[in-house]
Amino acid sequence: MPNINVDLFHFFNHNLQNSFLDLTMPYVTHAGGFVSLFVICVLVIILSIIFKKKNIRNVACLCLLALLIADGIALLLKNFVAEPRPFISLDNVRLLILEDDPMSFPSGHTTSTCAVLFTLIFKYKDKLLTFLLVFCCFLIGFSRLYVGVHYPFDIIAGAVIGILSAYFVYSFEDEITLLFNRIKTSLF
Repeated sequence: MPNINVDLFHFFNHNLQNSFLDLTMPYVTHAGGFVSLFVICVLVIILSIIFKKKNIRNVACLCLLALLIADGIALLLKNFVAEPRPFISLDNVRLLILEDDPMSFPSGHTTSTCAVLFTLIFKYKDKLLTFLLVFCCFLIGFSRLYVGVHYPFDIIAGAVIGILSAYFVYSFEDEITLLFNRIKTSLF
């Protein structure tokens, strides 16, 4: 019986291979990681405080909160589902990066990217920005398949978690901003 998740994985990992993607996808895939996005959010928050850009600080705080919520959910699911990565459970996987975490479901990189970028999409509602950010989310998800570390359903689940986390944070933006301002006031 065919397994669509495995068949699609093989399509992305084998049938689309070319030298340009082999060179670029390992770099692209790391751009969507939790650590990269966490550092960017924190740097933007620090710079916005230094340069007194309250609106930018508030948006960066929303992005950071969406990232933390989404990745918390993804981490719980990874440990609960405990699905091994394709290169562990399948033969003949083109593995283009080193991956220490043996768990596959859901894709943490896709989760992180969608959480941060969809927070921006919901906040700014600009068609060109939306197109560019959705393309970036797609590119990160595609890269995870291409480099051999995730199945397609891992990517879909990560995207759903990230988007729902972003929407949750966006929906409670006023309450969250008020809470951040209270915390800031009490600390400084």
